[in-house]
Amino acid sequence: MAGPTQLPSVRQVLSRVHFRVTLVAVAIAGLTVMLTGFAALGIYARQNLELIAQTASYSVAPALVFEDPDAARLAIEPLAESPGVAGIAVFGPSARPFAARIKSTPAAGSSIGWVAKSLFFPRPVAAPVTQGGRVIGEVRVEGDAAIVAGYIRAGLLGGLACLLLTAIATSLLARRLQEEIAVPLQAMAAVAHAVRVGRAFDRRAPRASIREIDTLRDDFNALLAELEEWHHRMRDENAALSHQATHDPLTGLPNRALLEQELSAVLERARREGTSFALLYADGDGFKAINDEYGHAAGDAVLVAIGRRLRKGLRASDVAARLGGDEFAILLAAPSGAEAVARASEGIALQMAAPIALPGGEQVVVGLTLGAAVYPRDGEDLAALVHHADLEMLTAKQGRPQHRKEGRK
Repeated sequence: MAGPTQLPSVRQVLSRVHFRVTLVAVAIAGLTVMLTGFAALGIYARQNLELIAQTASYSVAPALVFEDPDAARLAIEPLAESPGVAGIAVFGPSARPFAARIKSTPAAGSSIGWVAKSLFFPRPVAAPVTQGGRVIGEVRVEGDAAIVAGYIRAGLLGGLACLLLTAIATSLLARRLQEEIAVPLQAMAAVAHAVRVGRAFDRRAPRASIREIDTLRDDFNALLAELEEWHHRMRDENAALSHQATHDPLTGLPNRALLEQELSAVLERARREGTSFALLYADGDGFKAINDEYGHAAGDAVLVAIGRRLRKGLRASDVAARLGGDEFAILLAAPSGAEAVARASEGIALQMAAPIALPGGEQVVVGLTLGAAVYPRDGEDLAALVHHADLEMLTAKQGRPQHRKEGRK
């Protein structure tokens, strides 16, 4: 195909194209893409606030349980500094104010800021704070409309500039609309419609046979490329926030919330299919003594090693999670019974038999005390299974030895 400089001009190809038809068609295509960008921005900004609210609800749960507003403020402070967040408030039972962190940002006094606030953040995003299946409070996240208003302002200015350039270009066209200009504009409108309806951000407008329309196509595709990049970036950020909300930051294992989701799904499937599964509770032996003797960095190293070894000692379908402190849980997927519990216990004991190297060069051997519950033998609901596994672990914990020193490497 000939290069852009070799393409015929609009005056040469269209001597009498209609000015108003061309201008309206280009305006519709540009407006559709602009509205698509604004709609997508609002959706992902709202989803971002929901994920932040969910993360904050997990973070402040211990503070609400122990009535510690200072700890709650420390927990929500890094989240309140996230882009797009104006403030986070924590409420206790009966909507009692408990703690808050409001970002000191200038208020958006412009009409665009007011519109962005009304459309995308009319009310705070709320997430319940639960403990043991009981709602003990609520987290409310207020959105910051400044970033959204900036996108809207830039989009409006870009749209106006695009319309101005389009008006100048179309003023050179003749009165009658010919196929050389109608087909490319229809293609751009079809792409814009596909982006708006089907979120097909990978679609692009085809090459045009007229220099000016082909330049417009380049700008149009460049805008779509920016929207696609922004879409992928927001999706990755949401995925990262979702991972933070469901995984332990130290060991990388699933946390209590994700374990409860997996347990509910496995229990429902076991009831439906008539199979069995097992739940193990594990507690480190002498972990507090390691913290006291070698420091918290050594304790963290032990927890990381335990998490890594638990994953090695299990099947791919099993789930190991950290509940908090030196407490872990292992879900043995169906079908799993007493024999599977015995095999898993032996595998975990074998993995934990090797010494764990500490940051200071020392080595310790840390065992795990296990308690197990098998569905439906030991219980037919989650509460009964958890209680049985925890009670069995506490019983086995009595008289267990502490950690064993292995000397320095």
